[in-house]
Amino acid sequence: MSKYSGPARFIEDNLSIINKDSKDVPFILNPIQQKFVDDATGRDIILKARQQGFSSFILGAFTKDFILTENSLSVVLADIADNAQDLLARVKHFIKAFEEKNNTKVPLKYNSKYELQNAHNNARYIIGTAENTEFGRSKTITNLHMSEAAFYKHFRKLHASAGTALVPSGRFVIETTANGFNEFKTFYDESELGETGFTPHFYPAQDFYSEEFLSQEEKRLGRLFKQEYPRTALEAFITSGETYFDTEAMQWYLERAKDPMRV
Repeated sequence: MSKYSGPARFIEDNLSIINKDSKDVPFILNPIQQKFVDDATGRDIILKARQQGFSSFILGAFTKDFILTENSLSVVLADIADNAQDLLARVKHFIKAFEEKNNTKVPLKYNSKYELQNAHNNARYIIGTAENTEFGRSKTITNLHMSEAAFYKHFRKLHASAGTALVPSGRFVIETTANGFNEFKTFYDESELGETGFTPHFYPAQDFYSEEFLSQEEKRLGRLFKQEYPRTALEAFITSGETYFDTEAMQWYLERAKDPMRV
């Protein structure tokens, strides 16, 4: 059974989410979120297109432990402070939705700008930023989420620092849109080769959006379309970040290049 099967049921039974029309609606998993539930191993790295809902799903999954699991510690790292605050706001919304659905109260012993603590079961939820490279080193973490990890200045150092604090049975998920060829790209490639212990996941844009919608977006965005809605992992990387090359030509050569020798 997937590490996220239980949380998926919890989310759909108890939580709501603000949709694109700014309406508060029941949180029902979309097809790509459900596919991730089926594929997840507990050590997962997700390369995503825009607005596929992975951040919200992971936050909701960790909210289950915050509400129900004694002494659990869920940690989320955002790339910048503004995004950290957005993630925390979503967690607070999920807690409120649970309270309203179940006609109960989740008592908070601690409610700060970056941390929540459940007074009933001593569970904690911490939202930090990638600016602190020592984050998590002295903690014992149950769930760890590195959000928009391709935009961290020190991805490797943070991965090592926070990862060593994770309990053996804990969940560790890294999710991000691409940001060119950098430390994260190297780690993702290593994961595809089975060298990191993480399972790589890429869900193409055409698996989430209709062809009609993608056609409209391609007309609207022009050359930016492949960056926003990549159809392959390679396309995601070579059309993102800062590049001075013809991305279509680069993709043509990379797809035909021989695998490098490893010694």
